[in-house]
Parts: sequence; C-alpha cells; structure tokens
Amino acid sequence: MIVKFKILIVALLFLIVNVLNGQSISLDFSENSIIERLQKDVSTLASEEMEGREAGTPGEEMAVNYIKERFKETNLQPLFENSYFQYFDFPGEWMYAENNKLQINGSEYKPGEDFFPMVESGNVSITQKPVYVNYGLKNDPLEWNDFEGMDNICGKIFVAEYYLPDTLYEKLDISVNEAIQLRIETALEHGSEGIIFVNSQKPMGDPDINMRRRAQRWNIPVAFAGYEVYEHFEKKEFDVKTTFGIELIREMYTGINVAAYLDNDASTTVVIGAHHDHLGYGGPTSRHTGEPEIHPGADDNASGVAGVLETARYLSSQNLAENNYIFITFSAEEKGLFGSRHFTQSDAYDMERINFMFNFDMIGRMENNNLILIGAGTSPEWKKIIPETRPEHLNIRMVPSGIGGSDHTSFYFKDIPVIFFFTGIHDDYHKPGDTHEKINYEGQKQVLHFAWDMIEQLEQTDRLAFTETPVDVSRRRRAGSVTMGIMPDHAFTGEGLQIQKVIEGRPAHEGGLKDGDIIIAMGEHKIKEIHSYMRALQNFEKGDVVTIIILRNDDEIEIEIKF
Repeated sequence: MIVKFKILIVALLFLIVNVLNGQSISLDFSENSIIERLQKDVSTLASEEMEGREAGTPGEEMAVNYIKERFKETNLQPLFENSYFQYFDFPGEWMYAENNKLQINGSEYKPGEDFFPMVESGNVSITQKPVYVNYGLKNDPLEWNDFEGMDNICGKIFVAEYYLPDTLYEKLDISVNEAIQLRIETALEHGSEGIIFVNSQKPMGDPDINMRRRAQRWNIPVAFAGYEVYEHFEKKEFDVKTTFGIELIREMYTGINVAAYLDNDASTTVVIGAHHDHLGYGGPTSRHTGEPEIHPGADDNASGVAGVLETARYLSSQNLAENNYIFITFSAEEKGLFGSRHFTQSDAYDMERINFMFNFDMIGRMENNNLILIGAGTSPEWKKIIPETRPEHLNIRMVPSGIGGSDHTSFYFKDIPVIFFFTGIHDDYHKPGDTHEKINYEGQKQVLHFAWDMIEQLEQTDRLAFTETPVDVSRRRRAGSVTMGIMPDHAFTGEGLQIQKVIEGRPAHEGGLKDGDIIIAMGEHKIKEIHSYMRALQNFEKGDVVTIIILRNDDEIEIEIKF
C-alpha cells in the first residue's frame, strides 16, 4: 500500500513539473472528444450570458476571459508581456447628443423619428429660412445646374432631394454617399448654412442613415428628414422661420485581443487566428428586421474561436518544432478589422518572423462537404500543398485574393501568405438565428483536420514565399479615369486619406508613396477623406503629372506622381 502511495506521489510530482515547464497535459484527440470540446466552446461563447460578444461590451469581456482560461489550460505562454490580453481603442458610431433640433414655423420635429442627423454634419445650430434646390447639383460637363435663376439663396437652409435619378448616378459615376458629399460642397459654394435632405419619392423608401461610416464633416448642420417634414416643404411655404441644429458625439471603446504563444525557439512563426466579437443585440450590419435581440454568433464566429482553441490543444501535443505558433482571437472584426489591424501594426510581435497565417471565420455550417479557401493565391506553395493534403470527400473552392472582409486581410497587407477557411454564408448570417444547435460539428472537425494536415506538411518546407494577388476593381469608373494604386485605410479617423497598402508597379509605388502615408492634397485639391480623394482623381487623365502632399511620420512631403 505504501509503495502504491509513493508511486502516486511521484506521478503527481512529474505532472506538476511538466506543467511548470510549460509542457501540455495529454489530451484525447479521438473524434468524439474533439467534437465534445468544440460543442462546449461554441455553446459557451454563443450563450445568452455573453449577449452576442459585441466589441467593447461586458459580453466581450466574458468571452475573452473564457478564451484566456482555455489557453492557460493548454499551458501556453501569454504573448503580451506576461498577459494574454492586448487592449486597444476603437471608435463607435456617432450618437445623438442633446442639441438636435428641427423647428419649422413653430412645429417641433423629433430627432431619430422625424429627422435624422447625418455623419457629414458639424455640431452647429442656426435659425434661417429654407429654400428648395431640387437635387442641389451643379455640373458643367453635364450642363446641369439646379441653381440657375435662383437669387438671394446665400445664408439659407437648402432643402434638397436625397436621391438622384439613376441616370445621374451613372453619368457622374458616383455612389449615393459620394453624391451627398458632392452636393454639400456645392451647397457651401452657394452660401448654404445648412442642408436638409428629403425624399419625395415614396416608392424609393427612406434611406438607412448609417452613423458608423466615415465621412468628411462640414461646419454646417446636415440631416435627412422624413416625409412628414417634406410635406411641409412640399407646399413650397419657405418664407418661414426654421431652427435647425445638430450635435453628434462619438464615443471610444476598448477592444481586447487574446493571444497565446507556443515557443519552439524557431526563426519563423505561424499565426492561427479568428475573431471572437459579434453583433451584440444587432446594429447597422444586422440582417434582423425586428426589435433588438441577442445575436449569438455561433457560426460567426464562435466556430472559428473554437477552432483556434482546439488547434492550440492539438499543436501543443505534437512535436512540431520548425515554427513557433501564435494562437490569437481578435476583437472588433465586425467593426472593421480593428483588432487584427492593431495587432499587425503594433510592436507586440515582429511581423517579419511570420511565415503564414490561417484564419478561421465561419467554419461551422458546412453543407455538402463544401469548403472555401480564400487567399489561395498569396503563396505559390498553396497550389501544391492544398491538393496534396485535401481529403478526397471535400469539395474545395480556392479563391486567389488575399483581401476580404476578415482578419487575414490585415496580415496580407504585411506581405504574409494567408488562408481563410470558410464554409459559406447561410440564412442565419448576422441574425439571431445563428445558434449553436445549428452547427455542423462533424464538418467543423473535418475543416480542422485538414488545416492540421497542412500545418504538419508545411513543417517540412522552407519559409513560404509571398505573392501579391490582383486587386478586384469592382467599382465602376468613368472612361479615361485614373487610379493611383493604393488601398485606403478605412479605419483611419484623422484628416486626410491614410494608405493601408501601396500596390506594386502602380503610379503610387513608382512615385515613392509608402504604406502608412497620409495624403492631404493632390494638386490644388485638398484631401479630407476617401470621398474627396475619389473626386480629386476624376480631374486627372492618363499621362498627367500631379504633386501629392503627404504626411509621413508627421513630416509634410511633396511627391510627384505620373498617372
């Protein structure tokens, strides 16, 4: 009996030493055990208690603490200076403050019900008379002038139609939001002190005013007003006293990335990532049309986080020593890739050491054995390794582009080969119906086995070469228009247009522009944000040479670009 007791003590001491030395506790990787762990992770992260895991909320905090504990159980090192957490700030959507007012001839209208402040607005309040200006558009090449014959309009509140006719959008080659910016500029040129956009075309439906998007703000009040307000103006009773004021505020929130490190003392590192945030109770990107409701986000993206956790468990139990491994879940992906962008642009880890990145995002709803691999053109090695390791029963569609609406994009912009594992969109995408009961855990397990086989096979290869993939220019351009060959950083909140990526061989690259430069002027055109940049481009033709003014490390630099 004493001998057995001594053996038990020795075994316990051996286990404790292994844990203290950072060695993982042995796990069962039978098919049933893997599925049980996936079910537990997904159902916990998609539970009501986590309230949809919106970035910057208590629900996200619960999620990151759960992820941290799973990393600790695997005895992985924290990546961020003895912490598993990396904190960062990100902007929320614009919110109404106190001083939003629209009063016409004594009639009071309510913000958020009768009229809707727009992000282009400044925090300004005025009392003036209104004037109807049709579309509020003046364009010499089109011989279009809504202001012709209009006198004494300087200083008034312009009332303009929100929507242009489709033919005008096509001829101007601009989006709805770009048309709004263009007409604000035109209104200011004609002395407007405020703009109220209206919709006289009931069949069109009122626009959804998105308070999250980035736009240039102007020092006048700007709003959209509903049909009740339009009816007041429809009578053309403009000789009335109108008080119009807008006040918007934008709060900053804190997101949390969670990362663990498997240090094999190797020269290169592999990143296995997923985003853990979702939509909370809905918001602008929800496809739910009812009252606010918890969006559990089981597939998007508790499935991907569970995949990262299980991959961390699996690789910790293997003798793979040719790469180090970072297991990371990102915050604020749904807000615009803020978390992965912050990580790749921070000094938390040397990006030069990253060999490749696997991104698990929505891997839980496989149907008919279909799997999509996005980023398959970011390294020549993918075309070899994917067919070699692909299970015969999987139907794999390879998409070359390294750019897309998920966190692998942030790594691609650092010239890192990426693969985004994705089982496809479904009817519950961004809806409250994305629940854990609908996850195909067998399919999720197959995705992971495939990824693990790729990782093990890549241990036998040299560092992967990076290949830049073609940019899909889906936006229509007018004949003869030019491009600089840059990808804007849509998360940038300062003045100007910050370059996220300069495309090799294009005018910006040839002229010496670099990633991170902020364009503040192109010739005589001031650049405030992306819309003013796009409008400025329309003034140049192929062969033109233009002086670009940029900010680089707070220094103002002039660079010549030839289109």
